[in-house]
Amino acid sequence: ERPSALAKAMNFLAARSLSEKELLLKLRKAGYSDAECDSAIAECVKLHYLNDEQLTADCVDILHQRNLGARQIRQKLLRRGLDGEEISGLLESKPEEEEEAARRAMEGKLRLLSRENDPRKKREKLFRFMISRGFSPSLVFKLADEMSEQF
Repeated sequence: ERPSALAKAMNFLAARSLSEKELLLKLRKAGYSDAECDSAIAECVKLHYLNDEQLTADCVDILHQRNLGARQIRQKLLRRGLDGEEISGLLESKPEEEEEAARRAMEGKLRLLSRENDPRKKREKLFRFMISRGFSPSLVFKLADEMSEQF
C-alpha cells in the first residue's frame, strides 16, 4: 500500500531540507494529488519541519562559506523556489560576509595562478573566475587593487 503524502513528505525532509516548492514538486512527481500535497505541506509547516525563511538564511550562510557571490547565491536560491525579496534582504544585510567570501575566493585562485607568469593573463583569469562565482565587478576591482602586488 502506498504511504500517505505526509509520510512521503517526511521521508523527503529526513533526507535533506527542502523549500515548499521543492517538496510540492517531489510529491506531485510521486503521484499525489494537489489536495494531498497541500495538506501534507501545511502539516509540515505547522510542525516546523518546513520553514522557507530559515532555509533561506541557512543557505545564504552556507553559500557564503563556499565563497560564492551574491549573484550566484541569489540564482541558486531562486531555483529552489525561495522568496527573492527575502534573499535580497539577507544578502544586503551582510555586505561584510560578501567581501570576506570574495577575498577568500580571490586568495585561493591567486594561489592556483602562481605559475602564470604574464600579469595580464593572470588578472584576466582571476576576473573571469570571480565574476563566474557571482561577485560584482566593482567588488572584484576593489579587491584586485588591494592585492595588486600579487600580480
